[in-house]
Amino acid sequence: MRAGTTQKHPQDCTFGGVIRRALRVFGQVSLPSMRSRSRMISLLGAISTVAMAGTAAAQAPATAPQTDQGSTYNARMLGATGTGVITVRLDGKRTTVRLLGVGDAGTGNNERSGCLRETARSAVLGLLPLRKSVTLVTQARERDSRGRVLAWVYPGGGSGKASVNWKLVQRGQAPAKVAGGMRWATELRHAEQVARKKRLGRWGNSCSLSTVAGIQRRLVSLGYLPNGSDNNSLDYRTQQAVMAFQGWVGLTRTGLVDDTTRKRLSTASRPVPWNRSASGRRLEVHIDRQVLLLIENGVTQRAIHVSSGAGGRTPRGRFSVIRREIRSWSNPFSVTLPYAQYFYGGFAFHEYPSVPGYPASHGCVRLPAPEAPVVWNFSSYGTPVTVG
Repeated sequence: MRAGTTQKHPQDCTFGGVIRRALRVFGQVSLPSMRSRSRMISLLGAISTVAMAGTAAAQAPATAPQTDQGSTYNARMLGATGTGVITVRLDGKRTTVRLLGVGDAGTGNNERSGCLRETARSAVLGLLPLRKSVTLVTQARERDSRGRVLAWVYPGGGSGKASVNWKLVQRGQAPAKVAGGMRWATELRHAEQVARKKRLGRWGNSCSLSTVAGIQRRLVSLGYLPNGSDNNSLDYRTQQAVMAFQGWVGLTRTGLVDDTTRKRLSTASRPVPWNRSASGRRLEVHIDRQVLLLIENGVTQRAIHVSSGAGGRTPRGRFSVIRREIRSWSNPFSVTLPYAQYFYGGFAFHEYPSVPGYPASHGCVRLPAPEAPVVWNFSSYGTPVTVG
């Protein structure tokens, strides 16, 4: 140590450190009377009480607010399945959460299992939008044998009986799975009884592939039809959706639902794009399958049947939307092209009256009339396009 300097020690804030400093001060003070000594001893007692309280507070673990239901935690929604499981970001970590009292939506339904799970998944995401705040209520973050947190789940700030768990059961989108002593067990059992009686969701004809409406709901869940398309009619839009599905899974594109198509529908999953890591909206044309994928943040939003250029006339490669005309005039063929979006020279996506199950255009990508406005509204100038 250099001359003229003093060594500084870090202040000891523990209970013992506080008492030691008090005693040093005590030893330096002149105490002329017993009354003064008594007052100093009382002061030391008060100091020790405060020090002990501060030490205990510093050492106590951070706990979630307590409610009459358990501990409450705030998280951020990341994803969901149709099996009663969601994924959230909790305390900065990706965490899997099991919805208490909720069973697998597809249990015991064989050909309907995939559709029922996808329907339940969509319902969960409707109640708990991605990247939004969610509230978990659990007993000291209980976990099951697979390490998943067990919780009642609510949109940010919710509480009480009306959890997402209860709503799924109440709407017939998942079975109740309750154990003795579980909170809300009575309410969950009653909700399932009502759903069964009303034949809601999985307890009715939802996703039944023996009806046209069931087939349509299955196509909706896979992205081949938009929501609200289950009109129980094998109309033009549904036939085009069936052709898109058949093309994607490698079946002959007929637009009719035979036994083979029905069997493949029962186990199918949503089409997966080539690039699942890119952000934003993109278009992919799968020439061999005659399917156009509308993709957002790496997830297929819609799969649409198309007809590309006969004889391989549609150029392959990476492009982008460079021109948009809601009613474009084709000089070479003297025809109006509704909802035209050009991606390379004179090659465009556009509506056309005939979209057969094979490549038939002069090079453009033909779209069915009901889907052309969908593609138009999904895209904009600069939207990336991949044709392959």
